[in-house]
Amino acid sequence: MKLTIRFDIGYGPATITTTLATLVAWERKFKMKTSDLADNFGMEDMAFMAWHSAKTQTEHGQAIPVEFESFINKLVEIEIVNSDAGKVIPTEVSVTP
Repeated sequence: MKLTIRFDIGYGPATITTTLATLVAWERKFKMKTSDLADNFGMEDMAFMAWHSAKTQTEHGQAIPVEFESFINKLVEIEIVNSDAGKVIPTEVSVTP
């Protein structure tokens, strides 16, 4: 399963694609299986995957915070732009008031 996620932490939009390493890290952190994502996909899940992938995919040209909480605090927007799983529905969410 791969997700393409667009996010903005204040430098303009950046796009990443999840990797196997990201999905394994997500499973370890949240104690769930990726098959559970089809029915239970939340904002924290999406943010974690964007953060984890962005740390290694440096072509987006942004300084990604080392800590996950710092990444969340900087998020302006986040959305899924593509999913090969078929069930995760693209949504745009603005996290600023």
